[in-house]
Amino acid sequence: MMAQTYFGLENEGDRWLLVQRSGGKTVFLRDFINTMEGLNDLVKCIKNHCVKPKIFIKSTGSYSLSLLKYLCGIPDIEVMLVSPAGFRQYRTCLPKSHAVPVSSSCCEAEMLADCAERMI
Repeated sequence: MMAQTYFGLENEGDRWLLVQRSGGKTVFLRDFINTMEGLNDLVKCIKNHCVKPKIFIKSTGSYSLSLLKYLCGIPDIEVMLVSPAGFRQYRTCLPKSHAVPVSSSCCEAEMLADCAERMI
């Protein structure tokens, strides 16, 4: 279990895509169903992978707020919500080597994890 690691969470309708980054590299990605059981599994997964998680979430309205309720049970967690406009702005500030077009939730979740690593 890592002491410090970063996560990006992207909502894709009925699922949350979780990407973990440590040391500038993507460690894993996994998706969770947006149900009570799925969110409990998401929290367990985060708790099992690190001691002090740092999570970056693009705000998607009520889905994001519901997710926060589940994340509050993780000790020493830091969560940053970013608006869609703020996320677009962040992407314009990246070096050209990082500023690739986001064509899928997987890439977007990975960029959110990168945001967490750079900003939290």
